[in-house]
Amino acid sequence: MSLAPDPAAVRPPNGETALPLYARIRAKIRMDIASGHYAQGDQLPPAEQLARKYGANKNTILRALRMLRSEGVIDFGRGRGAVVLHSFSPVHIDDICAQLQRVVNLADASGISRSAVISSIERMPRVTARNVRTQRGPLTTRPPQRLT
Repeated sequence: MSLAPDPAAVRPPNGETALPLYARIRAKIRMDIASGHYAQGDQLPPAEQLARKYGANKNTILRALRMLRSEGVIDFGRGRGAVVLHSFSPVHIDDICAQLQRVVNLADASGISRSAVISSIERMPRVTARNVRTQRGPLTTRPPQRLT
């Protein structure tokens, strides 16, 4: 296993908007999980090792890992390392349509136009991962919190 930095592994392809390095590393780790390189329950390499692999600062790696933790993909803590919580599996278009229907219903109930939802989707950056599918359940909606 080579520990030489591989900046090409996280360099954005031509024609794509350059994302910050932590976001590209997050996407790369997510693709590694999706491709089966890391399965549910597997431990990711330590942040120092990932930093050498991607030619990045340890804090940049930790920021990427925190993003993955907030998405529910991994969990980690000081002294116990990062563990993959969710592996990925294929999703059918019907599942995506059902989740989009919930998003549209939530937007309608919130007074957000469908054209605004479509515009938001079109502005989302495209992730160039093959077979990146999540096993997470349906989208959940929470009532808006009121500030007191």
